[in-house]
Amino acid sequence: MAWRVVLYFLGRIAWVCGAALLIPFFTSVAYHDEATFSFGLSILCCILVGGSCWKVGYMEDGLMTVREGIAITGLAWCMTPFFGMLPYTLGEHLSFVDGLFESISGFTGFGASVISSPELLPESVLLWRSLTQWLGGLGIVVFFITLLPKAGQNVIHMYEAESVGPTEDRMLPRLKDMTEALVVIYIGLTAMAAALFAACGMHAFDAVNHALTTIGTGGFSTHSESIAYFDSVAIEMAVTFCILVAGVSFALYYRIYMRGWSALSENTEFKAYFAIFLAGTVMLWLNLWWDGIYGLWESLRYAAFQTAAISTTGFASADFDRWPTFSKCLLLFLMMVGGCAGSTAAGLKVTRAVLLLRMAAAQIRQRLHPRMVVSVRMNGAIVPPGVLLRVGLFFFVYLFFIVSASALIMFDGVPMFDAIGMSVSAVSTVGPAFGVVGPTETYAPLSPFVKMVLCFVTLLGRLEFFTILVMLRADFWQERKGW
Repeated sequence: MAWRVVLYFLGRIAWVCGAALLIPFFTSVAYHDEATFSFGLSILCCILVGGSCWKVGYMEDGLMTVREGIAITGLAWCMTPFFGMLPYTLGEHLSFVDGLFESISGFTGFGASVISSPELLPESVLLWRSLTQWLGGLGIVVFFITLLPKAGQNVIHMYEAESVGPTEDRMLPRLKDMTEALVVIYIGLTAMAAALFAACGMHAFDAVNHALTTIGTGGFSTHSESIAYFDSVAIEMAVTFCILVAGVSFALYYRIYMRGWSALSENTEFKAYFAIFLAGTVMLWLNLWWDGIYGLWESLRYAAFQTAAISTTGFASADFDRWPTFSKCLLLFLMMVGGCAGSTAAGLKVTRAVLLLRMAAAQIRQRLHPRMVVSVRMNGAIVPPGVLLRVGLFFFVYLFFIVSASALIMFDGVPMFDAIGMSVSAVSTVGPAFGVVGPTETYAPLSPFVKMVLCFVTLLGRLEFFTILVMLRADFWQERKGW
């Protein structure tokens, strides 16, 4: 392991975190709130840590291998939440464990909160809370590559360790150009969402915060009632639209810009994504109306919003924990599926869900016709067997950690269905679940043990397991191990 290379990049990432903290720092100065000192001290910590790492480390072409890329990405995602925690703990808003939980929940897009009354926090802390979800949504490494272009082309190993999805989906041949295009699209969508929310009646501060957490598919709100606070059909429709937009692959947006709207019709995942949304909305709508929970049109209103929100962001416009069992099980399934690969949403990903179904169908056809050569196609092309193997392996690991986390949470005394919902929500980084952590509750009453379990599986889910798991192997850190 080339430790000095790892420290070189970690130092620069620490400086990027310090630069991000300047935004809420100046907000605190503008609002004259009490958080100015805690933000200033947090920035100083980032500068000192970054400077120490930079002084020890160095970078030369060819020194970064896949191993260093994995180490930098994994350690950066472990380091950054500690910087993000500082404004909460130094400002005495949260304890160490709760501050770390809130920070990890923010950067990973988990959206689970231990803060019962966000309205009581200073505006600058609320903005930082939303900003963590926006930064983590696109990815810490993506912003790092964009802001520090002299890092070199070797950072491709870092990008690949952070990127999500079953296949590599590069828009442009040069990594620097690609990350710049991603950031431009991301900022454009965020500005669009903020303007749309403000036009629908949100206060400017609320509009900016909800735009950050919607496009970042995180789900933090400036109000304890989440989107239900506004009680506005127009706002719910605007948020639903922006959630769906954020759940689509950003690479697809670039292709639309380059090739026109025909790129949509050629994309299997996009069509499946909206088919799942429409099917989920209709089933929830009918179940809510049939059971008499709401009227006909009110059922459609809440069904459409919650179908979109639960699969990506975790916002809530109603207390879905009181809905019928069928609706809750359907929401649990939507949590698992998540959004499209290459978006800010997490979960299993629509691409993998489609491939798993097509793999099952192909296996059935193979059994019926043993001599037939059966292939699985995606976007009109045959999917290589290696990709299919990785999809199946990912699905196994995904379910394994849901079951394992559920068992650990139940060991602490949490009811079974609540523990399963909590685990699925954490691995898929959704946020609210059911029961003790339903949409009207927070994660504050949970024990420190359960919170740390959720923090670990959330980081695993955000980095799609293998980046963190490979770092747990002893031979990964051996000096002479060949990579």
